[in-house]
Amino acid sequence: MPRPVKVNYLVGAGLCVDAGLPHSVNLAEKLRLYLEDQATEAQLGDAKTQIALLYFLIGGIRFQWARLGQNPDQLINIEQIATAALRLRHRGNDPLAPYVASWSEKVTEFESSSQGIFGRFSELIFARLKEWLSTPPRDKIEYVNRIADLHDDKVCVSVFSLNYDLVVETAFANAGRPIVNGFKDGRWDPKLFSDSKGVCLYKLHGSLDWVDDEMYGICSLLFDRHPKAEDFEVNKLPLLIFGTDAKLSGKDPFLTLVHAFSEHLRLADVLVAIGYSFTDVYINEIVEQRMRDNLSLKLIVVGPRTDEIKNSRAFLDNNPRVVAIESTALDALNNGVVRDAVVKAIRETKQELPF
Repeated sequence: MPRPVKVNYLVGAGLCVDAGLPHSVNLAEKLRLYLEDQATEAQLGDAKTQIALLYFLIGGIRFQWARLGQNPDQLINIEQIATAALRLRHRGNDPLAPYVASWSEKVTEFESSSQGIFGRFSELIFARLKEWLSTPPRDKIEYVNRIADLHDDKVCVSVFSLNYDLVVETAFANAGRPIVNGFKDGRWDPKLFSDSKGVCLYKLHGSLDWVDDEMYGICSLLFDRHPKAEDFEVNKLPLLIFGTDAKLSGKDPFLTLVHAFSEHLRLADVLVAIGYSFTDVYINEIVEQRMRDNLSLKLIVVGPRTDEIKNSRAFLDNNPRVVAIESTALDALNNGVVRDAVVKAIRETKQELPF
């Protein structure tokens, strides 16, 4: 009996923009407006210091772009801001720290005036994401479950998400489609992926309902909820990897998840990148390597600006195994365009159709 056809989805923030969720640039603007409002209302305290820190981080990001010969006026996203804050927070652990004669006087000034400001600033971003990325109503996210339309005994669909939100889990639950995300009774168990025949969801950068508890370990607060969640969920920050070029972590569950992504692509027949703008360096490297290793792998890129994406990445440009669908995620999924493209890609690589 032939093995099932393997179809993998790589989903980014663009998948959920149609449902009303903000993308990373919008989140940076939300952070600015929030801090400015807080600073206006506050007479003293952290609020004014945090908005000043935000402006300082934005200025540093733009200055670095200019130093590298890049456009300093390009849009800044929340991950770039968070990366800068986290690196400054942990700068003493940086391997290059012994070779730095002195940090910017503003860095020491911030910490002198408000000790631990970089840590509180980073944690504020994590905490606000729960509100800013709250799941939209059922009718707004229904299209997302169409990702699993082809999943059956002959086609195995796996979803690799770069998003923190809970849209995929909720949309599948609303549609009555079982999904495996590595948690059972709220406890992390990666063996669940290999034992399941359902659609598997691998959240490569973490999830808003994951926490790392000192007693219970890595737990889920919602999909599905840990039986002791009420004992530890209060004031717990979500377990996320946050940072544009610092997402590859040696800690579980992240190491397990990224390894699964790499291994899946070795045997995959089709990879559908939907709502992903190819800005994560290590994700791009994995995709590029697997495209070289797995010569039967076909890549379908779905988004409103696919030509720009293909032109900006050498391994995508003029590659006959790369198909571009210029469309929003909502239209491409609801109109069956993605499904048809996947079926066509399978026809081109398989002698016999499993449909």
